[in-house]
Amino acid sequence: MKKARFSIGILFFICGLNFATWATRIPDFKSFLGLSDAQLGTILMGLPIGSLVSLPIAGWLLTKYASRWICIMAVAMYVIVIPGLSLMSSPIALFAGLFFFGMAGDIMNIAMNTQVVSLEAKMNKIIMSSFHAVFSIGLMAGAFLGGILEKENFTTTEHFSLVALSNILLIPFSFPNLLTDKPVHDESKPKSSILNLGPYLITLSFIAFCGMLCEGAMADWISLYFKEYIPNSPYPITIGFSFFAAAMVLGRFIGDTLSLKYGVSTILILNGILLGLGMLLTLLFPSIYLKIAGCFITGIGISTIVPLIYSQAGNQKEIMPSIAIAGVSTIAYVGFLLGPVLIGYLSDFVGLDKALFLLVILGFLAAFISKTWANSK
Repeated sequence: MKKARFSIGILFFICGLNFATWATRIPDFKSFLGLSDAQLGTILMGLPIGSLVSLPIAGWLLTKYASRWICIMAVAMYVIVIPGLSLMSSPIALFAGLFFFGMAGDIMNIAMNTQVVSLEAKMNKIIMSSFHAVFSIGLMAGAFLGGILEKENFTTTEHFSLVALSNILLIPFSFPNLLTDKPVHDESKPKSSILNLGPYLITLSFIAFCGMLCEGAMADWISLYFKEYIPNSPYPITIGFSFFAAAMVLGRFIGDTLSLKYGVSTILILNGILLGLGMLLTLLFPSIYLKIAGCFITGIGISTIVPLIYSQAGNQKEIMPSIAIAGVSTIAYVGFLLGPVLIGYLSDFVGLDKALFLLVILGFLAAFISKTWANSK
């Protein structure tokens, strides 16, 4: 099981690395194409649209093929799409490229989380949070690599091609030990997608949506917030995101242990409260140290929302686990991709500092829904 755990972890690392690779170059695309925040937000819509389109495709694939093969297919898509993004020279072309990037990400997201749920069943323990910690490490690695390559004047094409090559080099270390689960054909359970997830899974989906939307917004906008609203900071503009990302890793590594000790519903309620309070601390107080602390608390709050939700979805008995994960994770992933878009539009109208208050609302909303879900169980 240790080999399987390591192999699945590589997939989560790749997924985080690839998303951060794109995110670190967003300012370059914005500058090159001369886009406003709202125009950039429109182009970014390609990501969640691609993700939504991939939902029925991913669900169908999981009923026909083992998830390990779908993971490899998603990596192959990444290897083609990531370098292709760097060649997009118009807003329409970039939108199209992001559409396929969103498809690859969602298919990968569903398949690798299906692998984790299968591993949890074999080990008879909750381990989902630790894998999402590896995703966060991939995000940090991608952001760090992107910063170095940009400083060394690597072009976007060189940067993206290097990351695509790293995807290829990592697969031989992952594929051989991925779980050889077989497609599930259970006629006693509904097989369709999001339309018949049922109230239990829809509730879980909304909690995950809130958490992932906030995570995506923080990843793309918090550094810009520090640049615009703390112009004389003695620290790099990435300081807030760095503490946020570190908190995400920490929270996800200890999340499985805490959920076993205090219960999933208690941790989810606490997650939402910490998310909301952390963003209030970041946005309301002028001290850079309080803002950094707020980013750290926000990261702790967001950290275990999604992994705990995925684990609950994969272990319910209403419908096939693969279909449950496909539906819930797609709704969550759309939130992750939609967050930056919404913040972009809102910031054009009310300013970035006020737009980020959306995260405060979503944090407390996630806590409320989690409390309602806990009471209904």
